[in-house]
Amino acid sequence: MRFNLFARVLIGVALGLPLPLLAQEPSPRANEHRVALVIGNSSYTHSPLKNPVNDARAMRDKLKKMDFDVIIRENMKARDIGGALREFRSKLKPGSIALFFYAGHGLQIRGENYLPAVDAEISSEEDVPHQSLNVNTVLNTMEDSKAGVNLVLLDACRNNPFTRSFRSGAGAGLARIQAPSGTLIHYATRPGSVAEDGDGVNGTYTAALLAQIEEKGVPIEQALKRVTVRVKNVTKGKQEPWMEGSLTGDFYFIISGPTQINIQSAPADADAAAWQAAEAANTAVAYQAYLNEYPKGVYAAAARVKLAGLAAQGQPQPQQQQQPRVKSEGAPPEDRDTTLWQQVQAGGNRDYYETYLKEFPRGKYAPLARAELKRLAAQEKELQVQAEKQAWEKAQQINSEESYQSYLTEYPRGTYAALAQAALKKARKEEATRIAQGRLSMRDQQRPTDDRKTPTERPEKKKQDEIRQAAIGALSLARLSPGDYPMGAAADDVTDNPEADEAARPQHNVRIGNFELAYYEVTVGQFRKFVEATAYLTEAERPGRSPGCHVARNGGDFVIEHSANWRSPGFAQTDSHPVVCVSWNDTQAYIAWLNGGATGYRLPSEAEWEYAARGGSVTPRPWSDTGNFFARVFQSNKGTDPDQPPSRACRNANIADETLKKLLAWPVTHNCSDAQAYTSSGGYFGRNGFSLYDMIGNVGEWTQDCWNPNHSGAPLDGKARTSGDCSQRVIRGGSWSSGPAYARSAARQKNAASYRAADLGFRLAKTSP
Repeated sequence: MRFNLFARVLIGVALGLPLPLLAQEPSPRANEHRVALVIGNSSYTHSPLKNPVNDARAMRDKLKKMDFDVIIRENMKARDIGGALREFRSKLKPGSIALFFYAGHGLQIRGENYLPAVDAEISSEEDVPHQSLNVNTVLNTMEDSKAGVNLVLLDACRNNPFTRSFRSGAGAGLARIQAPSGTLIHYATRPGSVAEDGDGVNGTYTAALLAQIEEKGVPIEQALKRVTVRVKNVTKGKQEPWMEGSLTGDFYFIISGPTQINIQSAPADADAAAWQAAEAANTAVAYQAYLNEYPKGVYAAAARVKLAGLAAQGQPQPQQQQQPRVKSEGAPPEDRDTTLWQQVQAGGNRDYYETYLKEFPRGKYAPLARAELKRLAAQEKELQVQAEKQAWEKAQQINSEESYQSYLTEYPRGTYAALAQAALKKARKEEATRIAQGRLSMRDQQRPTDDRKTPTERPEKKKQDEIRQAAIGALSLARLSPGDYPMGAAADDVTDNPEADEAARPQHNVRIGNFELAYYEVTVGQFRKFVEATAYLTEAERPGRSPGCHVARNGGDFVIEHSANWRSPGFAQTDSHPVVCVSWNDTQAYIAWLNGGATGYRLPSEAEWEYAARGGSVTPRPWSDTGNFFARVFQSNKGTDPDQPPSRACRNANIADETLKKLLAWPVTHNCSDAQAYTSSGGYFGRNGFSLYDMIGNVGEWTQDCWNPNHSGAPLDGKARTSGDCSQRVIRGGSWSSGPAYARSAARQKNAASYRAADLGFRLAKTSP
């Protein structure tokens, strides 16, 4: 409709007719439904902020005037996070305009962004996810609702007090997010940088945002670019807001009413009227239509700049029409020069400045354009330098073979490549020495008591106790309430693996008592503390008949690799990844160390494990690939098999997918892609109904139970089965290597208590009083 209106303008101009025309500004979708979740956190226990609550209130008031249904949370506590998201999700519906605004502290840990609650007590990285709102969770909530437009505005890059005690992986500011299709994210400053809280009533960024969104008829992308200009001007270039993603349609905060355009026969007036109509439409087709009519018009150069900007946003460019031109007297060249330069300054990126120089290589603003291009080039180079520097610093902080190898993979000829090579060699040498010392220590422990140097070992024992207590203090467990649930696979829960189906039956009702379960699988970093404190050698590391760990090979096989162990499982890991290549026997040694001779921590029973994995659901998986699934699937995670329905698994769990299929020709996968071939860091995927992470997928998890071929005779009180084949132990949850049959709540597997694999780890449980 917009282009037809513009075409009528051009026809009138071409005929030289004085046409009074009502040019309609862009209008929203019919019955546009607008919902916003606005959060302002000021009253932090540590390092309170002055402006965020003011920012949230001002944003609420502004958005309400723009017909948004606003949900506001001031000084949100950790227990209120779930409720806010549920209310937000309940109000969204397909086609909604969904907006999320946040002002307060924000931090990144290994590429993920978290918005801490005001009562957060964060002393280590493990505390962050369950005391903060994960920005990815907000994005998932928006996507799942099938909202038509998703806007995320983050004034959350203030200097952060929480990161001082973190060991590694936490950076200043927020990290870049790969925005899903139809989502626009605007940061108060560029990723990795820190924003100002502001000296006035509102933060610097929010103040600019509040002022800008009142402008009528301005597309959201242009509005946010103007916010960027405002902030840069106020801060003298110290703070530069950043935009990620794109929308598939147009969005305007305020839609202005129709305006009267009097088109006269004078060429200059007709040119201006046609340009006004083209700007109102703001599409590539409209700007090209203007250029077809006025190739040398006053606004011709500006139209080319607009086309370049739309091309950069991915809007298809129309073919130029070959037709008679209507000559225009136009305006003096210097006026066109100035008009274009004003558009270039509003755009402010490389494409705009290059377009200007192409049009006016000797224009009066050409020196400024070249200077800006030079500045932008230096800025881009600096960003690349900073990115490499951060990667190198992260490698040094982690200080492992894997971290240095990861840096070298990304920057094989980088600035720090020679240092990384040297550090890698040193790390390997230290690792060999540590293993050798560990073996000596184990032998020493086996000597008679009288031969040990007890007096001199007391200080060492005290240090080990301190390490153990610190490790216990860093654990995060969820307290789960008692309840009844149907354990096992229902009769209609059928897969293409009859053996797996039979092992999960019969379904039976189980009563679960109070217990606690870790939010995350035990990580590499947590297990490392145990090894460093005790010099423990895992079964994969011990010399003997069959050391090593089973690792994945092309075609779907797991084979023993004698050099593989928890330190080097065949793929890169950091301290935040789940530990793998540990046997059931190794888990018992770790738990015995934590308990320090007492009882408390343990592996969960498989009945407790399944209760927690279901998270209150009774479906085969906490998500659903049936029923209304097709209405909720997004193109970004569909698989390549046209004969199979796409799976939602990749949006919820790290399981065998297209990524693994392409890498290792994996035979049984889900028809989707999660971009993760091996393990992912804890919390990368969303939490279930009990706020637990990676219950399905990532790594399989040892449980306490002895193996029995099915649930016949299983305890009804949720306790572990201590009869059956106790040389074999039950494994639950599936892993990054699991197809649909094992990536479900009821699925059971077994293996020898001494078995180790690169897709197998564990999670801690504890009995509650």
